[in-house]
Amino acid sequence: MQVISGPGNAANIALTAQKRLIRVVEGQTQATPYACYLDPSLRNANGSIRIPQSTDTTPIARSANAFTFEGSFTPGLVLLKSTGENVVVATGANAALQPFGLLGQWIGGTFDNQGLKNEISAWRGPDSVYDLLAPAWNDTGVAAAVAAAGPGTNVLLYAGTDGRLTVTKAGSECIPVAYVVERPSSSVLRINLLV
Repeated sequence: MQVISGPGNAANIALTAQKRLIRVVEGQTQATPYACYLDPSLRNANGSIRIPQSTDTTPIARSANAFTFEGSFTPGLVLLKSTGENVVVATGANAALQPFGLLGQWIGGTFDNQGLKNEISAWRGPDSVYDLLAPAWNDTGVAAAVAAAGPGTNVLLYAGTDGRLTVTKAGSECIPVAYVVERPSSSVLRINLLV
């Protein structure tokens, strides 16, 4: 369980809470928390997290800042492999890039549970099913797409320009990351992973 600390002394129980934004629903044989590393480009010289900006060109060109909540990368962000076992936040800009998986934990900012460690997990596994909690995906257009598709119709999700799952694809060759199984509420999205 992720411990989220508020500003001030984390020992104060009034300032802490527990929340997971990505939860495995069906994954006994399909879901794998793949061990990987943050790309070195995601660390500043002092070891703090560097949020990818729209002006970045390496290791992958971006067109928008990576999504953060309270300065933290959120679980559920789409990851891309950069070199070796290193990963970066997906950009959605280059539609032909193969999505690698979904970030498994908070990194940097208020909710950081990594500190100076670069070892992270990427949830992978075709046909594994997850519940995502807001704000782990870009909700723009999701409710309308799910309502328009109707029951039993797959609404495909792609890596957005900010790294979150979205219904908007960057180009015709864009690779789907997941599809919507159901949207039980405005704050929960159940997905079937395709990578």
